[in-house]
Amino acid sequence: MEELAWQPPGSFPPLNLIRSAIDACLEVPLADQEWNLLDAQGFIGDIKQHRRSPEQAAALVQQWREAVGGLNRRLRSHSLAATQRAEAIAQLLAVEARKLDSVTDFRERVLRGKLLRADQLDRWFGILARRQEPKPWVKVYASPEEIQMGVVTLGPSNLVNHGYDSLEYVVPGSDRVHRILVASKGILGWLKWLAVRLAERFLWEECHATTFVLTDVPPPIRECEYHLEDWRAAPALTRAVLRIDPTMSPREVANLYRQIRFRHFGRRHRSMTAKHMELAKFWALAPEGTAWKALREEWNKLHPRWTYKREQNFARDCAQARKRLLGEGASRGARLGPPLWGPEVPPVGKAE
Repeated sequence: MEELAWQPPGSFPPLNLIRSAIDACLEVPLADQEWNLLDAQGFIGDIKQHRRSPEQAAALVQQWREAVGGLNRRLRSHSLAATQRAEAIAQLLAVEARKLDSVTDFRERVLRGKLLRADQLDRWFGILARRQEPKPWVKVYASPEEIQMGVVTLGPSNLVNHGYDSLEYVVPGSDRVHRILVASKGILGWLKWLAVRLAERFLWEECHATTFVLTDVPPPIRECEYHLEDWRAAPALTRAVLRIDPTMSPREVANLYRQIRFRHFGRRHRSMTAKHMELAKFWALAPEGTAWKALREEWNKLHPRWTYKREQNFARDCAQARKRLLGEGASRGARLGPPLWGPEVPPVGKAE
C-alpha cells in the first residue's frame, strides 16, 4: 500500500496530538513503552519535521506487537465462518442498503456512478488522503452561556478528550483492516460518516461498510463473535463477551466457548479448591506485618482439617493461592507483582 500523506496542524504540533494521530491508526492505543521506543528511534522527531507519517509509526508498532506474539490487551472481535443462512442475510441487507439515498448520493456524486474494483481501493484512498489535511478534534465542557456567546476557553479544567478521526476499510479477499486519518470535512470525512451509520443500522463492521459503499461487496454477517475484556490490574477480571445468533443451538454455543478457552487460555485449566480460595482470603485479611508463624497458628485454629506443620509450606500455598485466584502466572494478562505487605516467603519445603 502506498504511504499516505499526513500534514499535522502547524509547524510543530504538540506531542500529545502526535500520539493521538498514531493511536488513530492502531486498534489498541500505544503503550508508554512503545511511545518511548518510537521517540528513541527518532520517529517522533521525523513526524514533527514531516519526514514520516503517523501511519508509518503505527505500522512499525504493529510489527513489534506481532513479533512478540501480540501484546494487545484488548483483542479484536473474532468470529466463526458465516453459514449459508448468514450469507443469505448478508445479500438481503446489501440490497436494502443500496436503496438508501445516502448511499446512492455518495456513489453518484463521488464515484460518478462507477464502482471501484478491489485492486483500485488502495490507490483511490492514497490519492484522496494526499489532498486532505487531517485536523484534531477536541471535546470540552462548556456552559450554556459560553455556547451562546460562541466563546469557549480551553484549559485543563474543561478539556475532555482530543484526537484524530480515522477511516477503516478492507480489500475484498483479505482480512487486513487498513486505517487512514481523515478530516471531518471532505470526501473521506463524508465516507467516514456514511460508513459509521451503515454499520450502526445493519450491525456491520465499519471497515466492511466503507468497502461496500465503494465496491458494493456485501459485508459479511457473523452468526457469532466475541472479544476479551482484559484488566491489567487483575487478570482474573478478564471476561469473554459473546454476541450470538439466537438460532444457534446450545451445543454450538458450548463448542464456541470451548474454542475461545483453548485459543486464549490453553487446554489445561485447573479449578481452585475450597482450601486454596480460603487461603487467599485469609492472607488478604490478615493484619499487616504479622509473622508467618502467627499466621499459620491462626489458620490451623480456624481450619483444623487443613492444618500446616511448617511455615514455608503455608507461605508457599498462600502465595500460590493468591497468584492463581487473581490470574497471575496465567498465559495471558498483566503480572501483579509482589504483595503489598508480608514477610518474605521462606524456601519451599515438602508439600503437605
